Amino acid sequence: MADGKQQSQTDVMKQIQQAFQAAQAQLAQLREAVTHTAELARLNSQGNYLQMEKEKALRELGEAVWRQVQKGKLELPSSLAQAVKAVEAAEQRAAAHAHEISDILQEGVEVAARLKGKNDGKAQTSLAPKPKKK
Repeated sequence: MADGKQQSQTDVMKQIQQAFQAAQAQLAQLREAVTHTAELARLNSQGNYLQMEKEKALRELGEAVWRQVQKGKLELPSSLAQAVKAVEAAEQRAAAHAHEISDILQEGVEVAARLKGKNDGKAQTSLAPKPKKK
């Protein structure tokens, strides 16, 4: 009977060892997958950064070219006429927007000046209602 018990314990130990080895193999696969994913994320991030650098350089180039066109030092080919019109339209919209903001700010200054003029020499009054007397 002791021999059967010992065989049973040996079988259990083999099963535990096999399960442990299977878990180690799965862990190794998981580590490899995580390492691979991390490397892909790093490369993707680097690619995004490089794309942003390129876009910044192109924007700066475009602005430099546009300044030269505005100064009359550079003439663009007619094939870029649509792009030139788009930039001009965008500049006009931005200028109109800035003018609108300036008008609103000036109006606020004028209202403040009128209110100050009305209040000069007068006691300041509260906007809150006066407390009722009991």
